Formats: sequence, structure tokens, C-alpha cells
Amino acid sequence: MAGSSESSREDRRAFLKVAATAVIAGVIAGVGGYFSGLAAAPAVRTITITERETVTKTVTTTTTITATPKPLPNTVIIAWNAEITSMDPHKYHRPIYVESPWDSIYDRYLNQNRQLKYSGGIIERWEYVDEEMKVLDLYVRRDVKCHDGTSIDADDIIFSLKRNAQSGMAYAGVYGIFEKLEKKGNYVVRAHQKFFYPVMIAWLGFLASFLVPKEPFEKAGEEAFFKHPIATGPYKFVEWVPGSYLKLEVFEDHWAGAPPIKNVIFKETLDPGVRVAELEAGTSDYTTEIPVKEWPRLSGLPHLKGLKNPVTDVIKLFILPYYEEFADEKVRLALHHAIDKEKITRDVLLGFGIPISTTEAPDYWAFPKDYVFPYDLEKAKRLMEQAGYGPEKRLKITVQTTHGWIARDREVIEACVDMWKKIYVDATIEIYTVPMYFDYRKTGRLAHLALYAWSNATGDPINSVYYSMAPKSPFSYWVGLKTAKKTDYTGLMEELDGVMAPVIGEKDFDKRMKAGMEAAIYCTEHGLVIPLYQRVQPIIMHKNLDYEPWPQGWTRTKDMRWVGPK
Repeated sequence: MAGSSESSREDRRAFLKVAATAVIAGVIAGVGGYFSGLAAAPAVRTITITERETVTKTVTTTTTITATPKPLPNTVIIAWNAEITSMDPHKYHRPIYVESPWDSIYDRYLNQNRQLKYSGGIIERWEYVDEEMKVLDLYVRRDVKCHDGTSIDADDIIFSLKRNAQSGMAYAGVYGIFEKLEKKGNYVVRAHQKFFYPVMIAWLGFLASFLVPKEPFEKAGEEAFFKHPIATGPYKFVEWVPGSYLKLEVFEDHWAGAPPIKNVIFKETLDPGVRVAELEAGTSDYTTEIPVKEWPRLSGLPHLKGLKNPVTDVIKLFILPYYEEFADEKVRLALHHAIDKEKITRDVLLGFGIPISTTEAPDYWAFPKDYVFPYDLEKAKRLMEQAGYGPEKRLKITVQTTHGWIARDREVIEACVDMWKKIYVDATIEIYTVPMYFDYRKTGRLAHLALYAWSNATGDPINSVYYSMAPKSPFSYWVGLKTAKKTDYTGLMEELDGVMAPVIGEKDFDKRMKAGMEAAIYCTEHGLVIPLYQRVQPIIMHKNLDYEPWPQGWTRTKDMRWVGPK
């Protein structure tokens, strides 16, 4: 009996060992088969098999599988809504947000924050050294290098500011206010202004305020330099195919630190429908100015998210004074009274706009908060009838607009055209591009009415009502009137010049802001412009792209980062 019992225990122990071995082998084989076909394995998977030899001994086998996490993308693709016409950041007129590709390659003289305040950029700090505020010392940042390793000093600032002021440059009139630039040390420039100019500091961080470095420019020559620019910005130039794309790569030695995303592509996508398709298909990661009706749908897609970004832009219709049809102020005012801006911002823009009455938006320093130009269809009809128009005699005009440059720009004008029909006005729509607008403005070829998004990221009335409307402004439609030697049928040019004078010449800040408000109201009340709305920018981006939009409307790739896979 004893021998039989011992033999039985040995047989049972052998059986348990064989059985446990078979179970472990089967489980491991199964796990191997599962892992080999796994699309997205959990971070950790643990399988435990327990074999008991006796009541007091336990053997545990553990198999751990760790999945390799997907790496973050190293490229961001922007479906870009504007033409990229040149790599020259000084030569061409552009709204400030259209400068975004150049903002990636070049550094600005000064930086600006989200509250529209200015701080050090390539120019680290500045100070006026005279009581008249005409002599300005600019202190150059010492740790700045170009993409080719060349160091930056005072000579580069002098060279670039002088280039800004050359004839043929977009804002030569502004930068030409510096009549003398002295090198006071390797990193100090003394800038002498021709006269007191209240917003000189703002312009060092505003339009075309980019440093073009002296040595790389002179070494390559102008033509070759702008085919492959070498600057100091957060991204280096790689390739530009006009009408197609601009490729950039990170500049690891940028003075403010390298941006998180290594590669950037601005894909020129002028058609808003194509931009929608790009984001929906995942072939682009970020875009703006999409059809606002598409915004809720795109925002709800699993791989996308949407943002609404109020920006410092005013959408306005310029009323051109060199058309005889606008000789009667009643006609100009009737066109304005007939536009129901609340309806347009609600039904056409779907909330992506804020109605306004003057050239000044709510965040601008000279915003006249208590002034409203009313929608009044009956008054508009009376004014037109007093001017001699009616069912049998209708006014025929042309209105120019961009299409897809900003959200629903053409649709807004179509709504205005429908409203004008009720006051005996038949308007023909003509599509143009932003470069065409600038060309027509300086040559006197704008139509009766011309839509444009006026950017004033500084908030100062000089950069809104003065530069957009003053007869002496180098950026107003009066330039084209003078160039083409056309007639001012409004008869207001000289009077308007006097209204605008204190906006740019008054040294007392409060008095200058009051003059700015008065000038803005004057332009509206005399039918020289039809301000429509402050723009709210519709943005769609990949859900794993982290980015806070700027009120200036910039697309700043240096601030973007991926927080998950595409």
C-alpha cells in the first residue's frame, strides 16, 4: 500500500507539470499571434500563469508586451489663403496677417504681444533722447545670428531700415521719416526723424518691419538673395514654387529658441472650397478663411477642431471719389443707409463679424463708442429719389471684391448688391485679388466701390482712419486719383486734408485721439467710406495641433506644436 501511494503522488505530479507546460506554451503562442497582428497595442499587457507543485510552493510566469508610441509629427502644412508673390518682405503692400510666411523667415525689428504692446525683438530696447521726440536710440540684440551663421550688429539695422525707405518699397513713406541713421557703437543706432511721428515705434513692429541682413544680401546680390533668402527668423528657407508652396525648416540657433515643429509648408490654396477639402482629407493641418457654413461641420469631425478669432481688421467698402455718379453726397450716403449690417453679420457671416459704423474697431484707441450710422431703407430711398433716381432711372455701378481671401467676402457683397436693388441701384460684381487691389489703388483703376480688409494691429488712428482715408496718405485711394489725374467729384479733398492734420500732427495724446474719432465720423458722414464689420477669423486645425491664434490675424508657425499623432 505504501509503495502504491508514493507511485500515485509521483504520477500526479508528473501530470501537473506536463499540463502546466502545455498551458504556458499555448498562451505564449496565442500572445505572439495577437501581438504580430496588433494595429494599436495597449501600452502594457500582462499575462500570469500559476503552477502549483505542492500546497506550499507557487511558480509564476509573467509576459509583458510594451507597444512603441507613435512619434509626434515633425511637419505642419498650412493651407494658405493668399498669394505668395515674393520673398522680399519690404517691397509689396500686404495686410499684416498676409505677412505670415515672411514672419517665419525674417525677424521683426520689434515684437508685439497679444495685447498690442511692443517689446524687444532684433532691437532689444529703444529710447528718445530729445524733448521733441525726433531722435531715437535703438539698441541691437547681441546674440542674433543669421541662418548662415553671420552675426548681426548695428550695421544690419541701418542697412535694412535704409532699404525700407528706398523708393519703390511698399512703406517708404513711413520708413523715410528716418532722415539719418548713425552707428553709435557696434550695437547702437541713433535714428534721426525728419519730424515728430507719434507711431514710429509701432511701425518698427508693424508692416514690412523685417530685418534684411546686410552681409548675406550684399554677398548674394538682390536677385539671388530673394531666390534663397538668408535671414534671422525662426525658420530657414528651403524651397519656393510660386503658385504652389513654400517650404521651410527650423533654425536651431534662433536667438529666442528653436520652434517645436521642425518643418513648415505653406501650401498656396486660394479657393476656400479647396482649403476645406485639404483639412477634411488630412492633407493640410491648419487653415483659415474657410466658408463659415462649413465651420460647424468641420469643427465636429473627429480629427479636427475649430476656433473663432476676433482680429484687428475692419472690412470696408471704399467709395471712389473720381466717379461722377458720386458727385452727389446723397447717393453715397444712400448706399450706406441701405445696408443692413446686422443681417449680414447674422445671416451671411453666421456670427463671424461685428457691425461697425466707422473706420475704427472697438479695440482701436479712437473708437467712437457712442456713434452709430443707422440702417434706414426708407431714408436711403428718399435720398436716391432726391438725387434724381427711381424705378425708371436706376444707378448702374461696379463693385470690386476678393473671393475667398477672407470668409464670405463675395457673399457679403452679393448681399449688399441685393439690398441696393431696393433703392434703384444695379451693381455689377467684379472679382480681384489683393495684389490687384494695391495696383488699382495706386493707378486710379478701382471701381466705384472696392472691398478691402484694412489691418490696424497698432490700434492707433494714424494707421486706420488717417492712412486709409487721408489725401496725403501714401496708402489711400487719393494716390490713384492724383496719379491718374482724375477729378475729385466729391469736392472734399482739401477739407478732408484739414480734418486729418491733427490725427498725425497733434502731440497731446488725448487731443490726437479726439481728432481721430472726429475724422472717422467725418468720413462716414460724408459718404467717403462704408465700414461694414470687424472681422472674426474662422480657423480649422488638426485636433492634435496646439496653437493659440493672434488678434493681429497672424499664422505664426513658431508658436505651433504637436501634442499627439496625426
